[in-house]
Amino acid sequence: DEGTPVDNNLYGSHPIYLELRSGSKLAHGVFLLNSNGMEVFLDQTSLTYRLIGGVLDFYFFLGPTPADVVEQYTTVIGRPFMPPYWSLGFHQCRWGYKNYQALEDVVNGYKSHGIPLDTMWTDIDYMDAYKDFTFSPTNFPVPKMKAFVDGLHTNGQHYIVITDPGIHNVTGYEPYDDGLSMNVFIQRNGKPFIGEVWPGYTAFPDFFNPNTQAYWTKQITNFHNMVPVDGLWIDMNEISNFCSGSCDSKNKLRSQLKIDPNNPPYPINNMGNRSPLNTKTIDMDSVHYGNKLEYNVHNLYGISEANATLRALEQIRGKRTIVISRSTFPGSGTHGGHWLGDNDSSWADLYFAIPGIFNFQLFGIPLVGADICGFGGSTTEELCTRWMQIGSFYPFSRNHNAIGSPSQEPYVWPQVATVSRNTLLIRYSLLPYYYTLFYSAHVNGTTVARPLLWEFPQDTNTYLLDKQMMIGSGLLISPVLTQGAVTVSAYFPSAQWYDFYTHELVVDGNAGWMTLDAPITKIPLHIRGGNIIPTQQPSLTTTETRLNPFGLLVALSKTSVSTGTLYWDDGESLSMNDYGLYYFSAQNVGSRGSLNVQVVRSWSGSSGLVFDTVNVLGVQQAPKSASIGSKSINFSYNSNSKELIFNNLRQAV
Repeated sequence: DEGTPVDNNLYGSHPIYLELRSGSKLAHGVFLLNSNGMEVFLDQTSLTYRLIGGVLDFYFFLGPTPADVVEQYTTVIGRPFMPPYWSLGFHQCRWGYKNYQALEDVVNGYKSHGIPLDTMWTDIDYMDAYKDFTFSPTNFPVPKMKAFVDGLHTNGQHYIVITDPGIHNVTGYEPYDDGLSMNVFIQRNGKPFIGEVWPGYTAFPDFFNPNTQAYWTKQITNFHNMVPVDGLWIDMNEISNFCSGSCDSKNKLRSQLKIDPNNPPYPINNMGNRSPLNTKTIDMDSVHYGNKLEYNVHNLYGISEANATLRALEQIRGKRTIVISRSTFPGSGTHGGHWLGDNDSSWADLYFAIPGIFNFQLFGIPLVGADICGFGGSTTEELCTRWMQIGSFYPFSRNHNAIGSPSQEPYVWPQVATVSRNTLLIRYSLLPYYYTLFYSAHVNGTTVARPLLWEFPQDTNTYLLDKQMMIGSGLLISPVLTQGAVTVSAYFPSAQWYDFYTHELVVDGNAGWMTLDAPITKIPLHIRGGNIIPTQQPSLTTTETRLNPFGLLVALSKTSVSTGTLYWDDGESLSMNDYGLYYFSAQNVGSRGSLNVQVVRSWSGSSGLVFDTVNVLGVQQAPKSASIGSKSINFSYNSNSKELIFNNLRQAV
């Protein structure tokens, strides 16, 4: 549990690399399917694996593009899950909300300041003495919490809480008693392994045990019957342990194995200093179901818990949910998302979040983000402003900070409130585009957030760029990541690039660097020519936004064409059998042009939904007339921005 250290252990294991060679401009990937501890050494001429167990089960992915590698990789580990629509809205959390009134105040604070908010979260504060599946009877009494969550649901909002795998080992506590009777805890020397987490001494469910799914579902069901949470945040699941190995002095017996698995003959780099493998986790000779040693399956605990948690929630709720897990392994993206861990309120961690998000796109976990404004330490108005700007576009967008740190909800500062309102409303207007990208990830194994090299592998100048981020193929974000800066040096690969705010063409096909104005109130955004981006008029929740008219942002390419896609459904059904899929294509030659919509499949719930606006960027001449079919329609043309604008179309989806 070390936050987000640089060049040190993090929370999961993903033994895959992707290489894009500057000479051939071809990409390939190599995946080692192995859950044991390992070291990987990379130098100019070689890559060396040093494993302390398991088998050498290598997979080679031949690309030839970076996108191809990830699509091929996710055919092996599983395609990412399809998140519910509401999970793409904005989330607010902190460790240190003292009572249910504090939660109500935060929700009301967002509303009174006109800042979008979809999901309220609570850290371990809500628990009774930090025990899983409980509420504090004093600060978070069940009747008050149920009323609070019912109110959120009435407003079209949602609620998520944290849960840890450690079950307090006291009799009379139902989750512990059930675990004993069902024999689902990890064992050491013939009895439950005892570690220590927040409630004190704890046992840990063994998610390899076939009985554990029923056990875990029962605990979540009982909890959900008290307060109907919409998702779960599973933390401390590496497993994290306040002791190094067993906390039970009577259980500190010498391992019966031929070697000490906590100190194998080859000590891998652990915590930067080759510490014993049970340092701040459980003993490596602990036993899972089927006589599986912790030594071999340590890295699988998070993914196994995520699988059980998602299955339980889907069974209980009967619709899509989200599970956000700290520990991950190849395939975790099929069960949920991830946040990048306990970062700090620092400019360095503002930057590190971007390559962190890129990594998890490669890992097949597109629903990922960092704690916006930083978790540890004290943020500043300027840092939080800049972080809310870029964080508003993370695939998973959540503000979160630590107990003892000053409050950092975006409405705390007037400047941050204004910036957050503006950038989050942009995000909410783009959610049809985001949702379509997540659908493509779910079906095809594509990514949501991308480095520039993903889209431009032929341009070697993009290979080392990790301070700009693309969302899909159409939106480029160039954030300020340096204290005091009011400009950004941004690279634009060869394409047509339009200013998101003015819709003016700023790059006409020539690759190169530009210095962009970025005052404290602005984050530079650009639309890539050749893309049609579906939008929706934004409101303060996704529930409200989904009822609003759609729009299309049509950015013409150098050859005056563009394409796009919209996927649409009810945003929560598990089956995903009833949906709409729409392909858009546009072209413009001189003063003549066309926009075509191919309805691949129509959603049964589309009644009342309309396309109201279309903005076509890069139109060099104003048309003389416009029509839908044989019906003439009104339009306007901005000769400065070269933009053709259609309003009040009221065309049924």
